[in-house]
Amino acid sequence: MIRFLVFISIIFSLCAQAQRIDPRWYYNVNVGIIIPDDDLQLNEAQIYDLRIGKSLNKDWSYEFELFTDNYDFDIDYGLKHHGFMLNFLNINNEPLWRPYFLMGGGFIYHNSPTESGINPVFNIGVGGSWYFFGDNIRLRAEAVSRLDLNNTDLPGQDGFGDGVFTLGLTIPIGN
Repeated sequence: MIRFLVFISIIFSLCAQAQRIDPRWYYNVNVGIIIPDDDLQLNEAQIYDLRIGKSLNKDWSYEFELFTDNYDFDIDYGLKHHGFMLNFLNINNEPLWRPYFLMGGGFIYHNSPTESGINPVFNIGVGGSWYFFGDNIRLRAEAVSRLDLNNTDLPGQDGFGDGVFTLGLTIPIGN
């Protein structure tokens, strides 16, 4: 009987320590800016993205991302990107603001006045989210380094990596 009570108390203590995983899907809408290569002007490009994701366990989530952006280069050049990515997030659920590390890959379509094409794209970054409305909607901020394998000679670009900074809302789907 004592062994049974010890076993039950251990089980209850382990259950109390285990974090509840939110089984719901979520969507995330972001807007932000892109800093192409090493150019520090903030008026160069805007990005808009929509993500749909789900938790795998208490530490990992995955999400599908659709994005579009428009580069200006202060000369009304008109470079546009559209893309699809699969991201994996390693989330620290301990602090109230839920910091995370993000990595992902996918494809990016570029369209400029001189050329267009599809290339692989990879990203790595950090971010965090905070409860914004009650315990459902979260404010999300993110800084990502995006590397696309487009090797064209577009104006204003001397490399292929861009800094992407976004702010958005994460909203769970369902109850």
